[in-house]
Parts: sequence; C-alpha cells; structure tokens
Amino acid sequence: MTKQSKEFQNITFPTIDYETWKQEAEKSLKGKPIEKLHKQTYEKITLKPIYTKKDVQKIPFLNDMPGEGSRVRGSKPTGYLNQPWHVSQEMDLKTPEEFNPVIREALQNGQTMIHFTLQPKNGSHKGLALHTEKDIEKAFNGISLTNTPLLIDAQTDLLVFLSLLQSHVKTDSLTGTIGMDPLGILVETGQLSMKPKAAYDQLAESVEWVMDNQPNLRTILVKGEPYHNGGANAVQELAFTMGTAIEYMSELLERGLTVDQIAPRMTFSFSIGSNVFMEIAKLRASKILWKTIIEAYGGNEDSCKLYIHARTSAFTKTIYDPYVNMLRSTIEAFSAIVGGIDSLHVSAFDEPIKTPNTFSRRIARNTQSILREESFLNKVIDPAGGSWYVETLTNELAEKAWELLNEIESEGGMLEALKAGTVQERISLVLQERQKNVNNRKEKIVGTNMYANIQEKPIAYTKTKSIYESNEAVISINRISPVRISESFEQLRQASEQYLETSGERPKVGLINLGSIPEHKPRADFITGFFEAGGFQVIKNDGYLTARDAIEGAKTMNLTTYIICGKDDSYKEMATDICNDFKKSNPDVRLFIAGKLENEEFYRNVGINDFIHIGTNCFAFLHQLQQEMGVR
Repeated sequence: MTKQSKEFQNITFPTIDYETWKQEAEKSLKGKPIEKLHKQTYEKITLKPIYTKKDVQKIPFLNDMPGEGSRVRGSKPTGYLNQPWHVSQEMDLKTPEEFNPVIREALQNGQTMIHFTLQPKNGSHKGLALHTEKDIEKAFNGISLTNTPLLIDAQTDLLVFLSLLQSHVKTDSLTGTIGMDPLGILVETGQLSMKPKAAYDQLAESVEWVMDNQPNLRTILVKGEPYHNGGANAVQELAFTMGTAIEYMSELLERGLTVDQIAPRMTFSFSIGSNVFMEIAKLRASKILWKTIIEAYGGNEDSCKLYIHARTSAFTKTIYDPYVNMLRSTIEAFSAIVGGIDSLHVSAFDEPIKTPNTFSRRIARNTQSILREESFLNKVIDPAGGSWYVETLTNELAEKAWELLNEIESEGGMLEALKAGTVQERISLVLQERQKNVNNRKEKIVGTNMYANIQEKPIAYTKTKSIYESNEAVISINRISPVRISESFEQLRQASEQYLETSGERPKVGLINLGSIPEHKPRADFITGFFEAGGFQVIKNDGYLTARDAIEGAKTMNLTTYIICGKDDSYKEMATDICNDFKKSNPDVRLFIAGKLENEEFYRNVGINDFIHIGTNCFAFLHQLQQEMGVR
C-alpha cells in the first residue's frame, strides 16, 4: 500500500449534528421550515428528508440477526449465499402442448421453478388445462419434477390435482407449492364455486395429504396481489394478507390440525410496486407480523419462517411506451430481492398487452439473472439492514398493519369483512387518491401522463377475457377489480387513435406562442406534454412578437382550440386583442391560457375559456375537450 493510500484511509469527515444540517437545509429552502420537505404516503406515513440514529432507538428488532428473533432480516442465517431466490416466471399458456416447449426452453435458460395457474374444470378460461394423466404427461414430458420446484395455483381443484400429479411422479420428493387461496379467488372474481366451509375442508385435507405423501410441499396460498392490484396501499396489503392467513389458520385448527402443521404449509405471495423503499419495508414488515402471529398461536421457531413469493406489479404497467415496463419491473424486482424473498416472477414488458412471447419472457428472466450475477444481490445478507430510513419505515409499516389487522379481526375476520364490504371500501378510498394524483400528473407515469410519444407504433393489443365466468357461485361479494393506474390516460389515447382511423387525423390544438423562444418555451413545453398525454397533436411555432402576427399566424392553423403561451406580461399586452379578434370572427373558438394568473376574472371576461397549469386535472380537462371535439 502506498503512502498516499494510507493517508486516504485515515481521512475522516467531521461529524455534523442534526441541528446544523437542518439550519443549512433551511438556508437552501430560503427560510422555509424543513417540514416543507416532509411527504405523506398513501399509507399515511410521513417521510422525512433525513433519518438519524435517534429515529431507531426504540425499534425492538434492531439487533436481531438473520434467521433469528423477528425474522425481519430473513429466515435463513446466510440469506441468498447458499440458496438464491428461485426464478419463477409464471407461464400464461392454455394447453399442455403449448406449455411443454416453452417451459423446457425457460428451464434451460435461467428459470429455476415451474410456475403456472391451473385451469379449473368448471367455469374459467384462465390457466393451464391439466385435467387428465395424459395432459400431465404432455405438459411435463422431458422434465424432472423431482429436481425442479413447483409453484402452482390449483384454484379450486387442489385435491384432484395433487392426486393426479402423484400418479405421475410416484415419489415423495416434490418441492415447492401446489396450493389454493379460496379468499383470493373470492376477492378477484367476486364469487366462489363452493361454500367457504368446503374450501377450508379441502385445505385441511391437503395438509393431511402432503404430510403423508409429499412432506416437502406447501398447499396453502395466501395472495396479496388481489388487494395490491385493486389499488391497496402497503399497510392494507399486509393487513389483508395476514388477515387471510389468520382465517385459514383458525379454520384449520378447528379441523384438528396444529399450528406447526399448518404454518409450514403456507406460501405468501406479494405484488411489488414502484415505491422502492416502501416495498422493501413491506416485505421486511411481513416477517415481523408473521412472527408475532405465530407466537400468539403458540407455534415453534420453524413455524415463524415466512415463505415469500413476489411478483412485480401489474398495477404499475402501461400499454403505451411499453418498453418502460422493463425499467419498472427491474426496480420492483430489486426491491423484492432486497426485501428478502424466496421466489420471484418478473412481469414481461408486454404482459398488459398480450400473451408474452419468447423475447419478452427472456428479457424478464434475464432481469433476474443480471440482478443476481452482475449486481451481486445474492452476495449480501439483508442489504437494507442498518439503514435508519428503512428500519424506521419497516417498523412504522408493521405497527400500522397490525393496527388495521386488529380492526379486521374485530369485524369477525377477513371473510366477514369482505362480505360487509369494509375491505373494498378501504381500498377504494386509496385508489381514488392514487387516481386523482395521476389525473393531476402529481404522480408521474413516464410515457403515459408525462413524456408521451404519440408517434410510437403500439404493440398489437389483445383484449383478455374476464378471468372468471362461472355461473355456479355459492358465495358472492363485491369483487375488488384489478386495475392499472395508467388506464385513464390510455383511454384518452385510444379515443385519439380511433379518431385518427375514422377522420384521418388526430384531434389538434394550436399554440399561440407570444414573444421570443426563451419567453414562451417553458409554458409551451408544458402545454405540449399536457395535450400529448391525451393523444392530441400540438401545432407549434417559434413565437409572435405582436398581437396582429399572433392572430394571423393562429388563423392559418384553421383550428377550433388554441392555447396562448408566454410570460404574464405578454398576456397583458396581447391577450385582449387576440381574444377580441377571434371571438368576433368565430365565437365558438376555444382559447386557453397557459399558467395560473391572479386576475383570471379579467381574462375570462375578454374571452379566455380557462387556464391550464400544474394544478389542472389533466385527465378531466382532456376528456371534456375530447367530448366537445367529437372524439369518442
């Protein structure tokens, strides 16, 4: 080591106390209090701009080691070092003939777990149809099931499928999950084709069956996706998922099983959204909650281990600019891995548009390979551990979820809360808040409500059928419909494209730019992005120096809708003349001003229809304008 290197090693930075940092931060805020940087999340958690050691002093799990205590740092002492997470891409295929070559190719190129949803015998078009021994043989031809773990959502045919698969493998060496989540089906579809009692009986029988026949299989699925995809926040997804697990635990205990027989047979599945630290904290908090629940039931240490499957969010994915979905999924996969999972599905970028193909599946698989092989996420145990921010957020999430979980239990448990509609109401309120922020572009979706590219050639869209079409429901509730948060703006874009097909052009608006380029460009750029988010073609120009030039230039565009863009002073000088001329020659023309002005009433009196600024509800404005322009 050189002398210079040793000198660098001995360099230390001066310690800065919180008050000093706060004073410097408030200087940069020009005297505004530091609380201006606080942000409230959808979970009603206030995020601060900085966290210190003081924030974690009262956190009970801070000194827990991996594999010990609260299990917040994972159930395995060595994390991913000895056993990386399983690459568990779900195969959305219908027939065994389609499935076999695709899964074989995937297993040869990075996939390590077989993952699909089983198609029930009655009432659904969703899932892989494996109903006979011949189907099983075709689907798994050339695949060793004893060497490849499984993740199969058996829907309502759990016991039948277990028996069918057993006759195929003829050994007791299957691993993974072949499970059923009756409340998940009920939430996703609004109905269940059997009574809850019969569903719980089937779960109990499946646990007894695997103990005798396949001791390394889990058969109870507990899915958070139906809540997440309906718009739930992280606290709700945690509480409702754990509430479902408690429901199953209680019902199976009544059927003669023990906690230590039930808990190890459970697989939890969570969707991972785009808020990186919230999602990391959500997964870590789930382990604290499960440990607390198992201790309350008197379970042993092994029963406290939480097996977690994660899947990148369907809620966050978009139809337009779909390649951005690759970036979203990468970020979400990173959060899942750092949060500590056992298996992971990364959604293909074209998943919301059509059935993924060889290319999109490969990209999704390789996302996990890069995070493992090139980002070395499998080389660090609990990488988020020790972060004052993440540890604090984990604790706050766990506490809030526990509080909500107790509310659900006081309502009689998850099934009763679903019947009463209180779960649905809670999620609906959060979804409304999310949608409002997206519609106002306060929450940005790249390529959709921000930076839209109306010239892009979209991937051919295949409309999917309803995921459940049974007419034999025994129990029904108000379903929690899966949504994608981008759908409102996608509807605007689709209406614009339909208009293009029928009329030969997109709906158009023209900019009346006042002054030189530096004077009008900031507002003109804002307005361009605002309208392109709805599929409008924006006719631009380099600016007009006089009102007469602006009027003549705008009239050559021959449009019905214009937006005046410039500085406030140019509005005072030219807007009145522009409005007077247009309203005389064409009273029906729409004139808007870019910006939020103090004297709006004055401009309305001279003919301005409205003002467009950062606080404008972009979706509502563009939807109304499309209706007025005959764009349906």
